[in-house]
Amino acid sequence: MIKAMKQFKLLLVLAFVNLAFAQHNTSGELTTVKENGLYQISLPNQIRSFSNRNLSDFRILDTKGIEVPYFIREKTNSFKTSEYVKFDIESKNSVKDSTSSIVFKNPFKIIETLVLTTANYSGSKRYKVLGSNDLTNWFGVVNTGYLSNINGLNSTSVDKTITFPRCNYKYLKIKFNDIKSLPINVLKVGGFANAITNRELQKVTVKSLTTVDLTEEKTTQIYIQFNNKEIINQVQFKVLAPEFYNRKVTIYKKESRTIKNKKQTYNRTLATLQLNSKNETIFYLSEIFEDDIYIEIENKDSNKLTVSDIHFFQKPLYVIAFLKANENYTIKTGDKTMDAPEYDLSFFRNNISENLPTATINNIVKQEVEQAKAKEKSFWQTTWFMWICIAITAFVILYFTSSLVKDLKK
Repeated sequence: MIKAMKQFKLLLVLAFVNLAFAQHNTSGELTTVKENGLYQISLPNQIRSFSNRNLSDFRILDTKGIEVPYFIREKTNSFKTSEYVKFDIESKNSVKDSTSSIVFKNPFKIIETLVLTTANYSGSKRYKVLGSNDLTNWFGVVNTGYLSNINGLNSTSVDKTITFPRCNYKYLKIKFNDIKSLPINVLKVGGFANAITNRELQKVTVKSLTTVDLTEEKTTQIYIQFNNKEIINQVQFKVLAPEFYNRKVTIYKKESRTIKNKKQTYNRTLATLQLNSKNETIFYLSEIFEDDIYIEIENKDSNKLTVSDIHFFQKPLYVIAFLKANENYTIKTGDKTMDAPEYDLSFFRNNISENLPTATINNIVKQEVEQAKAKEKSFWQTTWFMWICIAITAFVILYFTSSLVKDLKK
């Protein structure tokens, strides 16, 4: 019985000995940080290119080989920035024991808030806000406003925000009631100009780009290859000529399918764009994840476009991790079989600021580890030998099963 079991194990080894494989490992190093704390680590294109699409195989290891907890953060495509703008004061006026006023020019098309900087004042003050387009005719904006806590604790002045209904007057006037209180000293008036800034995307490296003009089809076909499967979120065309153009552009992937036992090749459309000389030649795409794509430009009866280059971009991803000062960390990725880790840190992601210090990944190296590789396949590496082993294994299993049944009947 023992001898038969040994033979059975030997057959199992022989059945799988021909399953050689190649595994890609990518590694990198984190820059050392000077202080303990949370850091955001931008993931370079080289890391994402050789990782799983969901980065389930991404790991950060310390010098002892222990995993460092992290979570992945994707920031929005754009963010709002605010810049303080000082308003030009047209005039100041004061009537003793009555009113004081300040007139200033509105630099914005629409305004609904302003920041009033006053010298420290122990007390409160009532005010009105008026608007005008000619400095002659004034109209009400705020009938009764109230300023309180006009006393800065750590400085000689204080900033107070005044809000009011949206308006577009060229000039505004703040009129203070000084009948039962002393006037306040207004040092300056200003506001914040908000702007929407697009976040910079990461450039994707192109391995090769080949252009072919298909005269009969009246199209230009561009074939792009990447180093590996890449995530594409944006494409930019550099068109040099002609001066005026309006072309339909199709991005597609060549794929094959079997219909009625016949293999067919077809084009799977990934995106459709319209290149127009009046508009920007940058396009946001629904996420594309491919290692090669085709771009077809429809020329019709016009001359072909002179496209000097095509750039591809992907949304940046960041890893948030707690790093120790002067510690050396290693990045490991590329094991396609690994599942995504579950760290406690991800539970606190909504409580962690987006404005974190940064750390970068350097010295990225991709190595190919090959096992059981031979230049030529011998008989025991062929498919025939594998099926023979499987058949023998099945026979042995049936033999021992039948013997076991007979023993149980006895």
